[in-house]
Amino acid sequence: MTEALFVDGKPRLGSGELLELRSRRDGSLLASMAGATAADVADAYTSAVAAQDEWAARPPGGRAAVLHGAAQLFRERAGELGDLIAAEMGKPVLEARTEVEKGAAVLDYYAEAGYLAQGATYRTDTGEDVLVLREPLGVVALITPWNFPFTMPIRKVAASLAAGNAALLKPAPGGVLIALAIAQTLTDAGLPAGVLNVVYGSVADVSEALLGDPRLAGVSLTGSYATAAAVRRRLPVEVPLQAELGGKNALVVWRDADVEAAVPLIWQSSFRNNGQICTSAGRLLVHEAVADALLEALRRKVVDAPVTTGDGDFGVLSSEQAQQRIEQVLARHDAAVTERFTPSWPAGLFGPTVLVEPTAAELVEEEIFGPVLTFERIGSLDEAVAKANATAYGLTAGIITNDLAVASAFWRRANAGTVKVNAPLTGAPFHVPMQGFGRSGAGQGEGGTASSEFFTRNKTVHIRRTNP
Repeated sequence: MTEALFVDGKPRLGSGELLELRSRRDGSLLASMAGATAADVADAYTSAVAAQDEWAARPPGGRAAVLHGAAQLFRERAGELGDLIAAEMGKPVLEARTEVEKGAAVLDYYAEAGYLAQGATYRTDTGEDVLVLREPLGVVALITPWNFPFTMPIRKVAASLAAGNAALLKPAPGGVLIALAIAQTLTDAGLPAGVLNVVYGSVADVSEALLGDPRLAGVSLTGSYATAAAVRRRLPVEVPLQAELGGKNALVVWRDADVEAAVPLIWQSSFRNNGQICTSAGRLLVHEAVADALLEALRRKVVDAPVTTGDGDFGVLSSEQAQQRIEQVLARHDAAVTERFTPSWPAGLFGPTVLVEPTAAELVEEEIFGPVLTFERIGSLDEAVAKANATAYGLTAGIITNDLAVASAFWRRANAGTVKVNAPLTGAPFHVPMQGFGRSGAGQGEGGTASSEFFTRNKTVHIRRTNP
């Protein structure tokens, strides 16, 4: 039996219900494990609290040495860890290995955060010197998704640990074994026992214990709006929440776009990682001047897409349930599109799919989270902006054009936290803050200095000199 927890510096068996983890590649059994219970989560909190003060008291170089050391180990282990991600989650092997290497760079970036100038100084009218210091929150919970099972946890782990916090990491199914490997590798690099703990089990057994413990000082979540809403309802008012959520992201193709150059950009924006990226373009808004030519070029690209379940573009969808959910959405609205095209792949595989001129609100306003792209014609920038903003989400938006005036008018009016011009919507540089609007985010943004700020709090010190 495989350990489902990592507590106090070592793997540990849970005491909850038996869980099986199976490969998304071939269905083989990857691990059989007993999940965590409330008692197991409480033990993880105890371990984290005991370790946090000493970790926070280390000088910047002390924490940096551990994080840099872990980054090097991850690079050395990228092959085996990439294979593990591909088997557990289903993405292409080469992309999984690249994900590990990118995650190592995230660790290197945040390792240096302790050296950055933090806080501020002021003077008052009464002659006091005022220092505003940044200090760690304490023990934080990190709730991560399955679509990027290495980089998503690493972004949160690196930022929270660099700031001096201890953490409990709760991965989603599809990212459990890699989360345990993350904790083990950091420990191998010298991270003190208890600073990073991993708890995994059924939602009923783990969530209440994780969110209801009085020792919890902050929550960083990447997931769905519904999950974030449930977490916020459960948290005490004094516990801050950082939530990076989903999106229904529109990509506009303006009338001056080069059609042949636009197709690969659309492809990367919509179908990378099988469309299982929160920043993926799910809605294509194409100026009528180039719509027919682009639709034909996109049809050729999609219909001829080769079957790739290994090292190609797609991998497989994360679960049978995910595929069934997408197929059910499309079946409900089969009559609401003028055309649907997709490659002729063997039964059981779901390929990139384009829906032409959809009329159902669910197709154009709600996140599908898979390789599904809607295609709509637009005749003006006002129409493009109105359609792009016609959703409760506001994560990313993009436009393909060489007209700077059009591009700037679009990015000013787009209701999205990130707007890209002539660049794929997918891909969020770890050193750049990212903020979702509407149902795409809550609390502090994530990435770069935004994460460093979330995982710390202000302490203001007033000093009045007794002898001038």
